[in-house]
Amino acid sequence: MRPIEVSALTKRYGRTTALDGVDLNVEKGQVYGLLGRNGAGKTTLMRTLLGLVRPGSGTVRVLGHAPGDPAVFRRVGALIEGAAFYPHLTGRDNLRLLARYSALPESEVDKALARVGLMDRAGDRYRGYSQGMKQRLGVASALLGSPELVVLDEPANGLDPASMAALRQLIRDMEGTVLLSSHLLGEVAQVCDRVGVLRDGRLVSTARWRN
Repeated sequence: MRPIEVSALTKRYGRTTALDGVDLNVEKGQVYGLLGRNGAGKTTLMRTLLGLVRPGSGTVRVLGHAPGDPAVFRRVGALIEGAAFYPHLTGRDNLRLLARYSALPESEVDKALARVGLMDRAGDRYRGYSQGMKQRLGVASALLGSPELVVLDEPANGLDPASMAALRQLIRDMEGTVLLSSHLLGEVAQVCDRVGVLRDGRLVSTARWRN
């Protein structure tokens, strides 16, 4: 069983075809990069995998289950279209709320904060965070509980060069399977085992990138 199995996936919004017959398989332990311009269909595909968007046609399996199945809820971590947190709460308290909602021990909060380099600012209110810090907190939220599959939509958005380098190393060190999207070839080239190129809703090519 592959963590992600997609066959002939199509999704339309009125006359607009967001996904057009996409076939995608991601192997266990792989870092798979979706490369494409804004509007290529990357976010729609990820939202479909997470059960946030219903497929128009085709089949989708995530960790052996239908997207959004409660059986995989705690086994998947995700950051889609940027992070959204309570501005008046600290970074740590925002993650505490998420951990409680997912029935995770509080120890997971500091573990996730440490992995993204936010421990020294964990007690600051979210509204005072820079864009890069907000993005890192979003990545931390996706890592709560050390999920088997992590889905990251443009995770490097808003990060300075040093933070981008730290994120790349974090992704390389992750256990489990990672699916990430980007419009930057250099970003996916440095961390991904395999890359798929989306264009106008179609997966036009795939290639092994790293051994």
